[in-house]
Amino acid sequence: MNKKELTAAIKQMALDLGADMVGIAPVSRFDGMPAMLGPKAHLPEAKSVVCLGVHHPDASVDWCGEPNPNFPAAFQIGMIPKLDAICFRMSKWMEDQGYATIPQPCTTYWRHRKYKDIPYEHTAPWNHMPAFVAAGLGEYGYHGMVMSPEYGPRQRIISFITAADLEPDELYQGDPLCDSCLACARHCAGRNYELERLNDPKFIEFTMEDKHFRYPNINRWRCFYGEQAHLDTNLLAEIEDMDEEKIYKAVESGVRVPNHGYMCSSFKHCMTPKKRYRNRKYTPGVLRKKEFIETPHAELLERIKRIALDCGADRITIQPLADFTAQKANFDEGFRVDQFFDTFTTVITVGRYTHQFHEEDELNRRNKGHLHAAVVDRISCAAIDITRYLDDLGYEAIQDWFRTGIARQSAKNAGWVKDDRYVALSSVICNIPFESMTEVLREWNDDCVPQVSTALPFMKNMDAVSVGRVDDITYPGMEAIREAYPNMQSLVVLAEAIPERVVELAGAQEAEDGSAYAYAHYEIHKESLWAGMDLCSTLVAKGYNAVPLADLAPESHTTIGKFGRHMPDLRANAPFAAAAGLGVLGKSGLVVNEKYGPRLRFSFVLTDAPLTPTMAETKSLCPEGCKACASACPMQALLEATETIRVKNDVEFPVFTRDETRCAWARSLAMCEGAGSAQLGWKLPDIPLPETLTVETIQAIQDSKDKIQTLCYQNPHFIDIIIERCLQNCPIGKKNK
Repeated sequence: MNKKELTAAIKQMALDLGADMVGIAPVSRFDGMPAMLGPKAHLPEAKSVVCLGVHHPDASVDWCGEPNPNFPAAFQIGMIPKLDAICFRMSKWMEDQGYATIPQPCTTYWRHRKYKDIPYEHTAPWNHMPAFVAAGLGEYGYHGMVMSPEYGPRQRIISFITAADLEPDELYQGDPLCDSCLACARHCAGRNYELERLNDPKFIEFTMEDKHFRYPNINRWRCFYGEQAHLDTNLLAEIEDMDEEKIYKAVESGVRVPNHGYMCSSFKHCMTPKKRYRNRKYTPGVLRKKEFIETPHAELLERIKRIALDCGADRITIQPLADFTAQKANFDEGFRVDQFFDTFTTVITVGRYTHQFHEEDELNRRNKGHLHAAVVDRISCAAIDITRYLDDLGYEAIQDWFRTGIARQSAKNAGWVKDDRYVALSSVICNIPFESMTEVLREWNDDCVPQVSTALPFMKNMDAVSVGRVDDITYPGMEAIREAYPNMQSLVVLAEAIPERVVELAGAQEAEDGSAYAYAHYEIHKESLWAGMDLCSTLVAKGYNAVPLADLAPESHTTIGKFGRHMPDLRANAPFAAAAGLGVLGKSGLVVNEKYGPRLRFSFVLTDAPLTPTMAETKSLCPEGCKACASACPMQALLEATETIRVKNDVEFPVFTRDETRCAWARSLAMCEGAGSAQLGWKLPDIPLPETLTVETIQAIQDSKDKIQTLCYQNPHFIDIIIERCLQNCPIGKKNK
């Protein structure tokens, strides 16, 4: 494709995947940024930045953030997993076209303290807002948030950096999107815009090509107070000269509220001049003008069903909201619950059956958590997509939030909660008087027996699929799995590759950032489980037993993942994947193959279906005498001694013995600066490496972590970046060795 064709293809792909807006910026527009924050600091050969977004449904702004910002309710439900999936899939496609691309996560990692040459506190290694403006999608408002002509500040955004030379969009040249009405300042819960409370210099000012931007230099510790530390914003205005130590004092004083999230009052009260109007009988915030497009109910329902199917749902039920008055007691105190029930009429709930894990042993407990997180993210994408669709037609629609209990009750009303299957749910509450109905959307009749491959429709995002016969796998850990799941015949491995340049540059580029690397692992973990769930549903529909599994090695230490979601240890699970034919074991103990090297992350499906096995590879791919993985480990956890791991009767591989304590010190506890633990500016505790890790020593380490993590985020690893240097430095599968 030429430049014009590639640009058009990228934009169309973004829209096809569900984005509401997409724009492209040349890297030259970022020249005025601090060096560590620009696109070339993340990808030296960068030429373009692609930014895209999805909009907040109006009702999710009009009704949320009440009674105060500590109670966001439905605000942004489903938006983050939706954007993360779009961006990662587009980045993978760009890599397939031959262009190095770095996807950046929607909700990214923060350096709350100043870091090296970056002159600000509370900076993300990559900020999507400059990308939004540089891509011509809008401009900054007085509050420092970005605004679009159609939605004002009501969009969530994401972006990726690419080496492709694309046709850039012009900077926004329309009517000003902010008229400095100062509603954001007047309604800020902490009075954060008052001149004496601003940092010096009082305003941030910069120019991008011919456009000048200026907004208050807010003390972001004041925002941190409510958003990250979950402290009572009703008390924020009383505190002068906010800093890090005052945050800790507030935490210790006991003014924390339940961790429900956060929705900024300045955001709630902002809209562009052309779209702005008020109706204080409906909402204390500001409303957005939108056109109503009357659409037949039958047409609406068919589109809703299609959206639900595309997001993995297999059933739908529609019920009147009036049937859920018993759930009023679940709403937060101060929420306008009676008015809410008077305004909205209908509950649309979509769901899907998946495996119900019984908590009889550690294997089941571990996998239950992985699957639950993945399926909740996936089904929440259905909620935001349905809600945005109805919102764009001028209807009022809002995503349900878990605490209301409405989704759970609607599933009971529909008769979905039965036998040993778990139903994942997502609801949309709207003002359309649909007739009540309950329907199965999909019977899962894909032809997947005896051959499972990436050609199956639900495997389209997988790079590799392999199958092993359970009886052929001799790796010792398989015995416990056979005991937990008797009569299983086949082990399926579903894998996707981390983009090569993401791995190469992680934490080693000028930006000193591993967030794209962490995001890739996290996204592939979800996507492979989503594909595994669909395969299981298909096999179960054909009369087989099947279960999706993320982790077959329950005694291993997990790896720190994006925002506290720990992921299975790749090395501990590698023998199972190698036995099923995904690749061979490298000296690192990771699965490697010729095309992707060690860059594959994977999940499993265990089934009693007699699937056609993949021919297992037996020849080592490690270069003679290579010790790149062992040499790169900052903890020297891979020892010179080798051990032989037998995965099948006639298949075994020599691997470096791993010191499990040393590896877990870096990978699971984030106690090693060289593995990325210090690249967010955390203060690592001065604790010596213990001989062994016990429950008590692990707890002591976690309690000693940085106060921002332990006291404010209430999770010692909520924001941590771990870069597996053994994986990063392996030469196998690299185009330019």
